[in-house]
Amino acid sequence: MAPNWTTKMALARRRNKLTVVARRAILFVAIVLCALPASAADWRAETGTFRIGFVMRNDEAGARRRLEGFRTLVSEALSMPVEIFAARDASALIDAMATSRIEYGVFSALGYATAFELCECVEPVAAPVNRDGATGMRSVLIADTARISRITDLAGLPIARGPENSLGGDLLPSTGFRWQGRPLAEAGLDFVPAETTQQSLRLLADGEVAAAFLWEYVRPGSPAVFADGPRAYLDELSPDGFAVLWRSEAIRFGPHAVRRNLPSEAKTALRRLLLGLARTDPAVYDSVSPDLGGGFEATVADEYRSATALVAAIGTRGE
Repeated sequence: MAPNWTTKMALARRRNKLTVVARRAILFVAIVLCALPASAADWRAETGTFRIGFVMRNDEAGARRRLEGFRTLVSEALSMPVEIFAARDASALIDAMATSRIEYGVFSALGYATAFELCECVEPVAAPVNRDGATGMRSVLIADTARISRITDLAGLPIARGPENSLGGDLLPSTGFRWQGRPLAEAGLDFVPAETTQQSLRLLADGEVAAAFLWEYVRPGSPAVFADGPRAYLDELSPDGFAVLWRSEAIRFGPHAVRRNLPSEAKTALRRLLLGLARTDPAVYDSVSPDLGGGFEATVADEYRSATALVAAIGTRGE
């Protein structure tokens, strides 16, 4: 029996209701898909190969062999192909990050700060720590207490400075030190140029200069004098023979950093890998952080404000 007019209307209303529900469901799914991070839209397929940049000034083949274990671990952590990108110097590494030719870079503090100044496209994931827990370094002006008791006593006395373009012996003092209100370049002090930090240290220890710009390891908020470095050496040599007259801002050790637009799931996987690397695979850890020996800590961009300020000050100085 054919449905009557009332039944037909009811069926039509039901179909219309189902159509509206279906349209709303489709709209809801579309909104959700648009709101999902890139990771949900298979960012791996879009990226293709994940590239990690290292500065390799020489022996590129040997460096690649040493880094093979790290490349493999990153590939497993991200579930995608990974390649090592060889940069001939720090400028090439910065350019590769700024132009999206790499997704990950191992930077010095000033290299990271320069990349950030160029495009704000880079984000630190983790940074190394030394064996005693220091997270960075700072410049210090250390004086022979037999000749100097106050910073005003520097006038007319020889002061070791250098090497040129080093953080502790040149860049941080040049941009941060003030003597009688004047920056280092205008202070009129008697500087003795040093080609190496070791030379500055020797000049001060042997009494050939009255003070020297050196450096020390530091962990912000900690009063400890960390082992290693020229400051610690002088303290061991003569605990009362040398005094710190000035300290710069601390510069955190350079980070492992990624492009900011990398999905959060990738950043989390990479951070987890780095934080556990010294414990789970010491040999691979040594291949990417051979000098400090204390593992990695999570870090954020704010911890590199002093490095960014230094880069800006160096740029101003060069104008």
